[in-house]
This record gives sequence, structure tokens and C-alpha cells, in this order.
Amino acid sequence: MSNDAIIDYYFSVVSPFTYLGDARFQELAKAHGTRVIYHPLSSPDLFPATGGQLLKDRAQHRKDYRIVELKRWRDHLGLAINIQPQFFPVPEAPASKLILAVQEAGHDAGALVSWLLKAVWVDELDVSDADTLVTLANAAGLDGAAMLNASQDASFDQAFADTTQTAITRGVFGYPSYIYKDELFWGQDRLDFLERALST
Repeated sequence: MSNDAIIDYYFSVVSPFTYLGDARFQELAKAHGTRVIYHPLSSPDLFPATGGQLLKDRAQHRKDYRIVELKRWRDHLGLAINIQPQFFPVPEAPASKLILAVQEAGHDAGALVSWLLKAVWVDELDVSDADTLVTLANAAGLDGAAMLNASQDASFDQAFADTTQTAITRGVFGYPSYIYKDELFWGQDRLDFLERALST
């Protein structure tokens, strides 16, 4: 595998559009033999710095249309999704730091990311809850308690902040975003373009 065969995957652990694209993205990366580096981001830091708004601050027109789009993509993809889940939004930091700790320990974080997204958008689970995070990490084949404990080191607070700032520097402004060979692809509806880039 060459150094070029890397995709930087930028997302929020509570993003519905990340959930809608995650399985297809993971399959695409696997099919092309590309390494994925997982970058969970902080929405309260990313959006204001890049001209966006948190969902709670958006005009009602935009909130309403978001629901329409989620329903369209649900039906188009045939994926289960709770359009207005019980535990959304919740703080992103606990799950994000867990992902970073898993990756720092040398594990592939892909399965954990998928379990976390499904937990929010299908299973009505709170991914800011410690016991839930342990359960999900175990389901992903990890030692959940050990990984959660590792993630609580103060270094991962800084790593989470640094990851978000690096994303801003690289031009990321929304979820999900993929960077391959320094080219940014924003949105799960741009996976076809990412696949073309991987195929050339």
C-alpha cells in the first residue's frame, strides 16, 4: 500500500449524513485497499470557524429542509434511521476521544465509528454515556473498559481540539468530508466522485 492510498475521514459522531454514508464509504475504502484515518471533529468549533451554524442556530427553513433530505436519503438508500432520535445532539467529546484513543493504540477504528453512528441514529443510545461507550467498543471487538479509560487521559482533550483545528486548516467545513491526495470531497453524496479518484 502506497502512502497515497490514504483517506482522511472527517466526521461528527452524531452526524446523520455521516451515518447515511458510513457503510458505503467503509466498503469503498476496503474495495480499493485504502487506509482510512479517522478524524472525529467538534461541531461547536468547526462550524463557527467555517461559516456554518449548529443545528439549533439555523433558520427554521433550513431545519425543515434537513428533515426532508434525511427522509429522502433514508428511502433512497433503504437504511433504517430515526429522523429525530432521542439522544441528539449530545456532547461529541467522549465518543470522539474514544475513537482517537483506539486509533492511537494501533487499532482500526472503523468498526467503532460504525457502531457509534448506528447507536445514535438507529438504536436510540446516548453516545456521551460512559457505559454505552464501553458496550459499543466491546461490540466493535475492542476492550471497551480499557479503551475508555485510556481516552480519559488529558492528552486526548488536546488531540480532539488539534484534530478539529487541523481539519479547519485543510478546508473541512461539514460532515462527512473525505480528503484523498489533498482533494476534498464533502458529503456522502460525493462518494461517487471519491470512487472515481480512487480508480485513477
